[in-house]
Amino acid sequence: MKILRTAIVVCLGLFSAACQAEDGKPVSLQYIETSIQRLEAAIVECDSIASARAMPDSEVLDLLRQYEYEDVRVFLITRSAAMAEECQKPHLTDLAYTIGMLEASTAHTEVEDLIAGVKPLMYGKETWALKEKYFQLPESMREELESIPYFQKPFRNIPIIEKLESANRP
Repeated sequence: MKILRTAIVVCLGLFSAACQAEDGKPVSLQYIETSIQRLEAAIVECDSIASARAMPDSEVLDLLRQYEYEDVRVFLITRSAAMAEECQKPHLTDLAYTIGMLEASTAHTEVEDLIAGVKPLMYGKETWALKEKYFQLPESMREELESIPYFQKPFRNIPIIEKLESANRP
């Protein structure tokens, strides 16, 4: 095992396209695939955390009802996405670092297609659009709702939105 780790370090250190792993894949490809797999596992884990959470208590729902419905909807959608991202952050950061490192290396051509497929998912227009909408919400609202422990961990926004909508129906 120590020899394999040393071989990988040497291969990465040299960024050599000629340095191949046993299965014939370039080490750079294996390296980025591993980072992607770790992120995928983190996404599943964070999704499980959100799914396992109960609905917020009635006090939180009552507080949400005090704000404009559309603002609450934006808050719930964007905050849910932000908490999922926060949960996944170590693996997102690792993948971003891996992409940057490989793009700057001579091994880039070996992983160019994979990077081209992954980057839009990480850095798509939607990512900033969500954050921008969030920061356009009233600051006092964001601060008050962010301070609630329920909204400081991954959660599902759709059941909450549905609950709020059902309360508004005659």
